[in-house]
Amino acid sequence: MRFFREQVEEELEAAKKFLYYEMGYKVKSDQLADSSEISLMPSDIERYKKRFHMFDKDKKGFITILDVQRVLESISVQIAENTLHDILNEVDLNKNGQVELNEFLQLMSAIQKGHVSGSRLAVLMKTAEENLRQRGVISVDRSGGGL
Repeated sequence: MRFFREQVEEELEAAKKFLYYEMGYKVKSDQLADSSEISLMPSDIERYKKRFHMFDKDKKGFITILDVQRVLESISVQIAENTLHDILNEVDLNKNGQVELNEFLQLMSAIQKGHVSGSRLAVLMKTAEENLRQRGVISVDRSGGGL
């Protein structure tokens, strides 16, 4: 009976770790660290910089919760502030409350290499980019200026 209980506890702990690390709830510090190498193609770097600057409108070189909230409001998406804190903290390596461009590029590089299997921030930013891009396209019929 005791062996069974220990086995259940081990499996439960393994499942928790899987959800915590592999499902995007927390990026492992050994997967993504200040010293993580950014190995992206120049075209990928440019694409990710554009995505980052959609949030960093003031060109500060970092994004904060307020930046993310502003973009999410523009596409009519609401996420609780404490959830946004958790999402940014997954990527904020130096724990200063903001995500610098370098941290974001390290994340995207780690995802491409397969070292990080998921990131809520990466998914959120990609979704916002796609929504904003779709909103930016106005057909001639809707613009009122068509011939």
